[in-house]
Amino acid sequence: MEDLREHSLYTIPSKSKKIQEIYKESYTCFQENDLLLAKLGVCFENGKMSIAKNLINGIGFGSTEFIVLRSKEGVLIEWVYYYLRNSNFLEEGKDTMTRTTLRRIKLDFVNDYLITLPPLEIQKELIEQLNQEENDKKNHQKFIDHQRKKRIKIFNSLWDKS
Repeated sequence: MEDLREHSLYTIPSKSKKIQEIYKESYTCFQENDLLLAKLGVCFENGKMSIAKNLINGIGFGSTEFIVLRSKEGVLIEWVYYYLRNSNFLEEGKDTMTRTTLRRIKLDFVNDYLITLPPLEIQKELIEQLNQEENDKKNHQKFIDHQRKKRIKIFNSLWDKS
């Protein structure tokens, strides 16, 4: 679960294990380009979902608290990601969670959720635009972080002089 980030299109695993090491433990199996969606209440509400990338042998094993979505022919998994991220999916999902100590999203809600599906070429165009928007957002954040550090440095130098 720790590799799955909030608002991150792709996730790349930070650990690897041999199959024999995980054989007797409980994991969720997924493959390259599957969309991993957090089941647990807080993680789901915070938007923890990401597409699995760079998996050794194209397969991965992760938390049993994942729901794994796999796209079919004519559906780009990035489209599914962006659609779920930018629709009412997270908000509506909160209302359907189980009311136990550890709230979880119901699998039926995810399976029954309808998404708009434009033709493949339009999916590609929209994904390209959304990727560019995400990159712009990251660059703006880097700039803001840089300006903050610069400001702190200026103020620190003022205090050092006095």
